[in-house]
Amino acid sequence: MIRVLDKAVADKIAAGEVIDRPVSIVKELVENSLDAGASSITVELRKGGKEYIRITDDGCGIDAEETELAFRRHATSKITSEEDLDSIRSLGFRGEALASICAVARVDMITKTGEAHAGRHVVCEGSEILRSAPTGCPEGTTITVRDLFYNVPARKKFLGTDGAESRRIIDLMSRIALAYPDVRFRLINGRQEVFSTTGRGSILDNICRIYGRDIGRDLVPVDVFREPYLLRGFVSSPGVSTSSRNRQFFCVNGRVVSSKTVEQGLEKAYRERLFPGRFPIAFLFLQIPADQLDVNVHPTKKEIRFDDPFAVEDFICESVASALEKSQAIPAAEADRAKPAQEPPKPAAFQEPAEKEPAAEAAKAGDPVDPAPLAPEASSGTQVDIKKLLQTMRQDAVLREPDAADAPMISDPVRKEMEQREERLDIASLEVIGSVFNTYIITTDGECVYLIDQHAAHERVFYERLLAQYHSSEKLQQEMLIPLQISVSAEVESAEESWIGYLRAMGYDIENFGGRVYLVRAVPAFGDPKESEAFLRQMLLELEQTPDVHSFAGLDRLIMRSCKSAVKGGDVLHPAEIRALLSQLAACDRPWSCPHGRPTIVRLSRYDLERMFKR
Repeated sequence: MIRVLDKAVADKIAAGEVIDRPVSIVKELVENSLDAGASSITVELRKGGKEYIRITDDGCGIDAEETELAFRRHATSKITSEEDLDSIRSLGFRGEALASICAVARVDMITKTGEAHAGRHVVCEGSEILRSAPTGCPEGTTITVRDLFYNVPARKKFLGTDGAESRRIIDLMSRIALAYPDVRFRLINGRQEVFSTTGRGSILDNICRIYGRDIGRDLVPVDVFREPYLLRGFVSSPGVSTSSRNRQFFCVNGRVVSSKTVEQGLEKAYRERLFPGRFPIAFLFLQIPADQLDVNVHPTKKEIRFDDPFAVEDFICESVASALEKSQAIPAAEADRAKPAQEPPKPAAFQEPAEKEPAAEAAKAGDPVDPAPLAPEASSGTQVDIKKLLQTMRQDAVLREPDAADAPMISDPVRKEMEQREERLDIASLEVIGSVFNTYIITTDGECVYLIDQHAAHERVFYERLLAQYHSSEKLQQEMLIPLQISVSAEVESAEESWIGYLRAMGYDIENFGGRVYLVRAVPAFGDPKESEAFLRQMLLELEQTPDVHSFAGLDRLIMRSCKSAVKGGDVLHPAEIRALLSQLAACDRPWSCPHGRPTIVRLSRYDLERMFKR
């Protein structure tokens, strides 16, 4: 029998699409605050947000007549017609955030517009408005959410521990704070302030505040405009990488998103610069016309779709690759670290104290040190002391202005050093001091000392020569004394048009000899004939599993050959040979790393040396 669902049941089902964890509530409410034009936002948590969440902002507020309407499903001020869906500029617009939250939690809202003489206090529980009355309050909105999933125990039991839910919120707020450097954010977990930002517009300062100041030394700025795209942000030098993508932050039109398109463009930019299985750190901010973007492809808008993903991917790749050609991409020698900077520090919010005291441990888990609540409880059967509540809110929610100790998150020597490395280093003009261990060439430009790995440098030179020949329009070939016959599967034969031209472009003279047999009369001149035959057989075998012929297996042979042909560590180079190697390296397109991804050059600045000697 078909029936119309009860409103309470329908609301809970709708809430399940938007609200699955405390972090979902924080995301929806903070995005609403940003859409309201807030310049200051405070987020407070208890028990990982399961017990208590409060969001306070100084945005435009909600008109008193519309406060109850805001709690209804499909009610929104951000779109008015179907045409608006093709050019969405706000963060939230589905009109279900408040309605979904109220369906599964107890919610208080105090709001006031700038023109109103008084604000409005609304208490809602289980999709029902229990109280709506005028109140005195500052301009802006404060929303308090208590007892998440109190009426949906089946959902509540699947929540994580207090610490796990807190970490999700901390990660989200860290990313939102990076995306909006002009907004002051403050995050409080229990009675512990996790982080606060100044709202002064500096992305780099926010990165250092959240993830630690040392990470700023290893970042390369990206700032490229090419109609109609604008890309800004920071990426790590090839000498710094991680074992996962969890330090990659993407923001498109002010929206923190997961994007395979941006991810793939970034990965292409680091190709040949990182070892396989290593990933760069990235904080990228992309601006794109709103009508070239579809943000309504995911219930919580975590994912987006580009009208032309290939153009965006190429733009990301070219922009980041261009930034990595600057001297800032040269990894710095970290003299005071116990190990190479391959893993970035955890966000400052996750740093464990040296000695955990009971109070600190409780705060880390999300429990308040003081058992007294941050604000008086408000539920369906209680009257709230509004004056006391507002006084508590003002005391807790005011963002303190940063003092002198907070301001210089990046020291002047580090800023000066980053500015000095904005242009590409002229490797050929470096003064050669000598070499150590017959492996590392010591050079200087008067400001920094550069150590150059002679084997890695020669690998890069050899590889780019071979690559130029690989892509040359004139293919040099080696004739086979006895033509090679190769049989392929029926699947590979049926896809002949997709791969035979690719092999001929590489330099293979190959043609069908009848049936599923192919005759190879010549192989590329830049490879050993046995290597060329092994590569051809392996490629045809892989084609049975995937139709993608544009893999980098062909380039792997070039890398192997350049490695075998390059000078080795321990080989003695005469001064003239060193100078010739530096000149050849300077002429390379990507001189900062070998084809395997190892750095060819490491920088040691005057500041680094002074730190080593405790000056």
